[in-house]
Amino acid sequence: MSGNPFDSDEEPSAASDEILEGFLCPICRADLKSIDFLTEHFARQHAEEEDALKSVFKDIFTKAKKKILNNFDDDRDRGASSAASAPAASSANAGAAGGARGGSNGSSKASNARTRNNVYNNMSKQTVGAERSYNEYFQSVRNPRLERYASETNKLIIRLHRLLKDLPTDALQRKQHEQQTVPWLDGSSVKLCPNCAKSFHIARRQHHCRLCGGIMCNDCSRFLPLENAMQLASLSTTRSEPLQQMQHHEDRAIRLCQHCLWLLDTRQDMHESRTCRPLLTQVYEEIRQLQKQVTPDLDMYLKIVNSLYEGESIFTIADAGALRGKIGQVAETIDLRSKRILTIHSEPGSREEALKKAIRLSCVQIIKERMLSLPPLPDEAHIHKIQERKRMETEQRILTEQRMAMEAYERYGSTTQAGGSGMENRSFAQGSDLQSLNNWSAPQASTTTKSSVDDPLIEQINNVKGYIKQARQDMNFEVVETLELNLRDLQREFYERQRHSSHNATSPHS
Repeated sequence: MSGNPFDSDEEPSAASDEILEGFLCPICRADLKSIDFLTEHFARQHAEEEDALKSVFKDIFTKAKKKILNNFDDDRDRGASSAASAPAASSANAGAAGGARGGSNGSSKASNARTRNNVYNNMSKQTVGAERSYNEYFQSVRNPRLERYASETNKLIIRLHRLLKDLPTDALQRKQHEQQTVPWLDGSSVKLCPNCAKSFHIARRQHHCRLCGGIMCNDCSRFLPLENAMQLASLSTTRSEPLQQMQHHEDRAIRLCQHCLWLLDTRQDMHESRTCRPLLTQVYEEIRQLQKQVTPDLDMYLKIVNSLYEGESIFTIADAGALRGKIGQVAETIDLRSKRILTIHSEPGSREEALKKAIRLSCVQIIKERMLSLPPLPDEAHIHKIQERKRMETEQRILTEQRMAMEAYERYGSTTQAGGSGMENRSFAQGSDLQSLNNWSAPQASTTTKSSVDDPLIEQINNVKGYIKQARQDMNFEVVETLELNLRDLQREFYERQRHSSHNATSPHS
């Protein structure tokens, strides 16, 4: 049997087993090596044999059809014979045997259909072959191409910079400047447009690309606006102020070919992808920055409220109110930003749409759980009662400690009475003195001491008070707390010094 399914079985020959490849002539079967030679050969040698060529193709299709039908009939016969040889159920009479033969014919047809449908199921499965990575080959092809594109783009940008640097406003001078910057190709031998292959004539003139000097027609020309060109060339607008005087579209743009414009657009898109961020990302980063800024304020507000309920006088209710108002403004800003994210266009059902909803839900949850759940401002009268009660408890504690110290002094004795009074005056503060520490005002100094204006300690106290006032205006309550503690130390030091000076003034009379 021949290896070629289109060969006839009735006419076996030695040449029928040979498989010919190449650009073969269908009549003489000569290999012409290329399609051009084959066309020329057929036009010269077999121009009058067109009918013979039709008959050759007709014979080929006839043989192929016959071969396919013969193969199909062979498969059907094999299926019928296998179905007929299958054991049939025994019957009692001849009529039943005849019915069995009729049923056997029907089942053989169904078996043939199943055989044709299950041809591929009976074939053996192909084993997995060897795997090979083409990553290195891909990179070896891709990297030189990228380098070539990058080199061409850099050359175009350099030419664009030179072209725009001293571009004249006059049309004639501008054309001369463009030809001097980038040499133009000679169009005398170019008859067709390289892009659309249309011929040039009086109605279709030749135009040149200002960056590569190539030739194209007006329909294939592309225009780059001067504003975009100056951005690509990194030229400032102030250096190109005369360019703003151009009014016409062609004067306000640079004529380019499609390839040069594609390279420049690719560079611009790459630059924007690296520098420009999506609007969704920008708004989300603003929300994250606001959340980061408001977190210390939330902790400080809780600290201020707890301090007020404990009777401390470092912070005031006004401080808590100002800080709560700031937190409310931040919460409102976060809510507006999250609503703005929902207005950004995205495809329904996309991952971007799901991301926007998740951001909005997260913002609402943060506002509800951390900002709206803050404890309310305490009542001013209630806070004053707490502070007064704490002041009385502190005063009572100081008096108790003073009495215990006096009892211990009387029990163990002392060499001098003055030493005891000195200890009393130095070590303990009275109730009125405690009030002066909380709401301090400098006591009047004696006439023998120097003026309070010249006292550096009072000047330092006044400076600290000014710093506290400024820190409260800036709502920097951590600094307020530190300065308040420092102010108390300075006030206590000044008070102790005043007691010593008054004791020294009265000691000679005693």
